[in-house]
Amino acid sequence: MAVLVEGPEDATPLIQALVHEDTKPPVTLLSTWVDKRNAYGANGQLSATEQVAARFRGWWPLVSWSPEYHALRTGAELGAELRFIDMSLKASVPFSYVPAGERVRSVQERHQAESAFFSALAKRTRSDDFDGFWRAAFEMGAQRQSGEAFFRSLLTFAWCARNVHASAEALERDGTLARERHMRWHIDDVRKAHPEGPIAVVTGAFHTIALPWTKRKRATKADAATTTLLTAHSHRALAALHDQGKRPGWAQRVWEGIEAGEPAPYNSAARSLLLEVMRAARDQGLPLSTADAVGAYTGALGLARLRRHRQVDLNDLLDATVMSYVKGDAELHGPRIRELAGAVLIGDARGQVAESAGSPPLLLNFYKTSKTLRLDLSGAAKTVRCDPVKQVTHRLKSAFLHACDYLDVPVFHALEGRHEGHFRGPNPIAGLDMHLLGERWAVQWCVSVDDRLVELADRGPTLAQVAASVLQETLSEARRDASMASQCLLRCVQMRLEGVFDDALLAVEQASAEDQSFDHLVGALADFVVLYGYRDAWMSRGDARIALVVSGLFDRACIRLPLIANTPDTQVDVVLDRLQSLARMATGFDVVELDRVLLVSRLHQLVEIRDGSAVIRGAALGLLYGFGAVRMGPLVHIVTLALQGSSSQVQRGAGLLEGLFLTARTLFLGRDTRLIEVVGQALIALDWGEFKAILPDLRRAFTQFIPTEQDAIARRVSKILERDSSPSMGPVVPALRGVVSAADARVAAAIRATIG
Repeated sequence: MAVLVEGPEDATPLIQALVHEDTKPPVTLLSTWVDKRNAYGANGQLSATEQVAARFRGWWPLVSWSPEYHALRTGAELGAELRFIDMSLKASVPFSYVPAGERVRSVQERHQAESAFFSALAKRTRSDDFDGFWRAAFEMGAQRQSGEAFFRSLLTFAWCARNVHASAEALERDGTLARERHMRWHIDDVRKAHPEGPIAVVTGAFHTIALPWTKRKRATKADAATTTLLTAHSHRALAALHDQGKRPGWAQRVWEGIEAGEPAPYNSAARSLLLEVMRAARDQGLPLSTADAVGAYTGALGLARLRRHRQVDLNDLLDATVMSYVKGDAELHGPRIRELAGAVLIGDARGQVAESAGSPPLLLNFYKTSKTLRLDLSGAAKTVRCDPVKQVTHRLKSAFLHACDYLDVPVFHALEGRHEGHFRGPNPIAGLDMHLLGERWAVQWCVSVDDRLVELADRGPTLAQVAASVLQETLSEARRDASMASQCLLRCVQMRLEGVFDDALLAVEQASAEDQSFDHLVGALADFVVLYGYRDAWMSRGDARIALVVSGLFDRACIRLPLIANTPDTQVDVVLDRLQSLARMATGFDVVELDRVLLVSRLHQLVEIRDGSAVIRGAALGLLYGFGAVRMGPLVHIVTLALQGSSSQVQRGAGLLEGLFLTARTLFLGRDTRLIEVVGQALIALDWGEFKAILPDLRRAFTQFIPTEQDAIARRVSKILERDSSPSMGPVVPALRGVVSAADARVAAAIRATIG
């Protein structure tokens, strides 16, 4: 006697744990395989680089209504041999890869859903989708049919779908025939061991109709790079695996009705779920009543009759929910109800597995470490405070929480107060709140934590090792991006991944040698200044290698300076910020001697480029003045030339002033008034139309000054005008007289128009 079930053959040793009384669905078989030898040539295509091995995962969820689960449980009770008979993940990899973002769908389901036979049936039965048709034709109808009649109709549909649509070539390409040959090999092998039978084979109908005529051929076995385990699963994880295409909460409620002997289990499931959605909505303050739930159920029954469904289908339930529970505009208020209904229909059930199944080392280590660090993972919302500078234990706790954050392990909730997110503290990755010493984390465990940890379990037995694995892959992507590589190094230090530190440092050095982006180079330079001098607790603080990299990055950034003259307008603000950062580090980082002569030389070259960005040219000129490399006289001459010529040239001059004021505001605030006078004379020389054209640029330039500085500048201008208006200064400039006369005339006209 034997029971053979569709599932990865290397999971057969896990069957005893699966059928154990302590195991409660939903559970899943998770198989992972790492192509370390690049056997399928996927490295570099399905991974960051050829040096990073491609990783593959296969999920075989088992829920309380799975035929496979019940067949194995029954077989165990009868003392039968139990065996999974499908190919291992390694053998199915060439056929089963699903690109990110695509909905997971089994091969047989896809063939049946896309068949010409189903298309014809869908038109005849007015079915919107395959899932709805399947429920109406087979699941709802099964209760009213004998077993023989049900199997005859099911196998007839599968035979027609297979033979009308699928060619042998297509079935060979997607691995269907290879899987069936492998399953037939297992069937024949078991028949030799149990010649008297009986042997039950549980596979999808699409395979069942072909297996009797299939020739056996065993596929490649799993190897040491394959890991297959049985672990608890959740309805939320199952729905996410199918891109919300499955509603396990709905199916679970229907199954409970079937087990309870309900004559119409789909109707009873709809009734209870509509009540649950109503309660969830009321908990969120929505004005729903029991009468609304009664109306929703009545509406669902009516839709089922209209659509010729034997009982209320999932689509009937969803449509009735919106019709009865949405008060007002469906476009405005519908999304909230749909979200609540979706959560209820997915459900929050989580399974468990017997101890004999073991547990992924990552899960065991995660909870052990959490307990050691005194993190409350009961599900209550907690605020965790860390002081990594003073306390060693807090450093470990901070590193652990940063690793959870980096790996998207959902153990957080939103902090209370005006701060967004779940973290408040120094953030060197984003360059925010670096003045803070302590950290605050909003921690709250949820059932999705285990699902995420299971996804990561093939990468290592501890969270730190998993984070190191992911970080190593990111480093391989950053071969030509110095800023990306330096951010990886910052994360490495945050999470205290000492084993990755040297590799990350080398990656930055290699990337900076190839990266030609001024923005990237200065970004990496800023990160390294932080790495060298920030926090006594960081492993990078005071490291001589960090200081040497700072020197190299500084030189490369300086060399790229003249090229930023042609920066597009959309990127000027970012480049200006980087330019100022470079200047600050030239004077503020004194651990190694930075080549300020090189910086000044390149800034001079940048100023000489007159057809590039005027704002960047002005900023470079201001930095040169600050370094003492340009005196006031030559600077005034450059500004004078910039503010002469056509109106477009004068507008560029206003841009130069904007950059100049950004990096050298004291030019307008010091005792030397030559620059103010030059700017004033240039403005006086403009006619009214030219002045209006340049005014927005001038306003933007003067926004670099704070209000008190603007007042000081106004007083200085006033004194200059008083001096210029004295008899000893000679007659008023004709251009100024014309501007004033025109202004008087316009004011007088406006007054007359108002009075009249």
